[in-house]
Amino acid sequence: MNPQEYYYRVIDRLKNCYQFSHYLIAAGNELAAEVHDPVFPAIAEPVDQLEKYTLQRGLQVHLPVIGERSQSVLMPLDFEIFLGQENHKLYADKNTQKRLFNQIIPVVRFLEDLFRSRGIPYLLDYTPSGGHILFQNLLGYRATEALKGIGFLEEDLIKACNYIDPYDIRRLYGTSLDAAYVFSGIGKIAEYISLLAIEAFKENESRGLFPVVISDTHDRCINFDNSWIEGSPFMRSIRSPFSLHKKNQEKYGKYDQPPLVDVIGTYFDGKSANEQIDMDFIIDCMWDLEKAADHAQRFSGFIPCSNETLIDFINEYKSSDLYLFHLDFESQKDIPRGFAVEYAKKEKNIAESTSRMLYFPNPMALQPKKITGFVYDFLINADWKPKHIANILRDLYQNPSFNWTQDFFKYPAEEKANFWARTYSAFALWKTGRLNV
Repeated sequence: MNPQEYYYRVIDRLKNCYQFSHYLIAAGNELAAEVHDPVFPAIAEPVDQLEKYTLQRGLQVHLPVIGERSQSVLMPLDFEIFLGQENHKLYADKNTQKRLFNQIIPVVRFLEDLFRSRGIPYLLDYTPSGGHILFQNLLGYRATEALKGIGFLEEDLIKACNYIDPYDIRRLYGTSLDAAYVFSGIGKIAEYISLLAIEAFKENESRGLFPVVISDTHDRCINFDNSWIEGSPFMRSIRSPFSLHKKNQEKYGKYDQPPLVDVIGTYFDGKSANEQIDMDFIIDCMWDLEKAADHAQRFSGFIPCSNETLIDFINEYKSSDLYLFHLDFESQKDIPRGFAVEYAKKEKNIAESTSRMLYFPNPMALQPKKITGFVYDFLINADWKPKHIANILRDLYQNPSFNWTQDFFKYPAEEKANFWARTYSAFALWKTGRLNV
């Protein structure tokens, strides 16, 4: 079965994934000549073009996080195995992938139990390296209002959300600040879930298993890829359920293989689950488009919406040390723009590698493995406030002399800096026993 034939079998279900969306993101090397970004060739198109990019062109397709006219906000919890320079092993051989998946399945089951024990609806979509847990949050509902209530927006992010561009379908209507606050709120919930998992599997490394971390801070780890939380909500998307997954070909050169495919494992409506727990079967589907198309018939493609059970989980987060830390972080006074780096250069209680990043931040200040050590050094060894560490990153990002290629208008510098400093400060405090979850 070729990609077009596969998409023909699942197209009705794929369309249902876009229930609240007015556009899609199509991605693939085939688009390299049509777009400006050769690193991630992708194009945003009206959702009525879905058949063109799937049935005709056989591309990967991604689902926007923000729904049409800000009517919804998608939770795209993303977790994966990360193997550094050996990441190709997940895509080179099915049996090797199955063996590696044994490391992440306990985390998957932990997450499923977390959601089911609280009655929170979700869809679990497996990818060749891990999975996504998805649920929609509709504006105007009580649970979504509760998410909005824990959100926080920086001034530069507010400006980015308010900006309307009639030539960019992602910014055609702007992003309502209500939706942006909800996006911030689901980011905090995702961070809380990540720390719960890190706590639950904190003995992994001592047992010879992959440690559970946030972003790829270790060469071999189970990674909660929370980078989607950082940045403007209108720029965020996640590969859609039922999409082809061509990383084996496009990133690792396995053109002798057919494209892989993402495969749904569970649809939980808050009370009962339609699920497939045989991981050998799930992985077999990833490598066999016909088997994947047959399995897809079990699911409608609709992504479940959160209900009021989410409010209880938000209250659980609000009773945690992490919530208190977030409140404290957001209340801390900023160092005026342009001064933080100069103060940091005078700090004596940091390592040489940390000091070097102040002078040569590009690309280190964008790399999780470097940022986590940088934040730990200033927070734990030099006793800086987390917000002031964020101010260092902010000033580095806003200095054009470092020749950044990052678009700090679409991905605002202050918000980006706050995200990384907040995330890794919380992790450092947990690691040193100063923050409990």
